[in-house]
Amino acid sequence: MQHLERYLVELDSGPSGAVSRVALGLCIPPVFRALSGDVDRIWIDLALFLALLIGLRVIPAVLRKLLPFSTEAKQIWSDRRQIAKLHDSYQWQKLFWVGLGLWPYAVAGGGLRTGEWVLTAICLIGGGAGLLIWRRINAAPPAPQLKAQVLAKS
Repeated sequence: MQHLERYLVELDSGPSGAVSRVALGLCIPPVFRALSGDVDRIWIDLALFLALLIGLRVIPAVLRKLLPFSTEAKQIWSDRRQIAKLHDSYQWQKLFWVGLGLWPYAVAGGGLRTGEWVLTAICLIGGGAGLLIWRRINAAPPAPQLKAQVLAKS
């Protein structure tokens, strides 16, 4: 597996996955404000967030089809998609980290607007519940990760 593939596989798991989602959360308020013309409407923020979630699902799927990734990377991603199909909490827990990225705007930087507060609440409450449920489910077999694949080959 090449370095870029290893980076992309790790980007969606463990601490680096949490950090990337917090960074995504930090980007949401300024980007959404720019896209909405700085209009504070809950439905606009919810529509933009839904579009973001759809993009986070569709863009990687298109890239997996177009780019020549290794069999190992494709298998790891396939295993993760299967887990996500079986357990909603696997996907929901990811929202918790996005909510943590939104949180600093609530404390500093002029604060959050109404729609951003709603997104933050959805992410922290729904994501937190998903995180707790996933931790309980994941106590048996771990989610596929690059390290587990490499250690298994040793």
